[in-house]
Amino acid sequence: MNSDTCACMEGSSFPERSQQKGQWISWMAPLPGAELVQRPLQLYRYLLRCCRQLPTKGIQEHYKHAVRQNFLVHADEDDPQRIRQIIQRAIEDADWILNKYKKPNGES
Repeated sequence: MNSDTCACMEGSSFPERSQQKGQWISWMAPLPGAELVQRPLQLYRYLLRCCRQLPTKGIQEHYKHAVRQNFLVHADEDDPQRIRQIIQRAIEDADWILNKYKKPNGES
């Protein structure tokens, strides 16, 4: 698995975050509503919606497959803190991936 598709990473530090109402949120998220993602199924749906923002069908399918695989890999996770960590990292990764494919200088 390459770094583009990793949904979690042990020991990561997140200096650009603020704690609000007892939960960690990211300052920038790829789509509106990222701050509402609290459960794995919500994350799954959110990441599939992020895939729709990618430029080509092939790239979309690649990342949809990665989302599905990561969801299956972590399906048996039951530690709430670890689940929050996975969710946060997945949202950050989605942001990074969408920025990677964003056209420079607002080109259409």
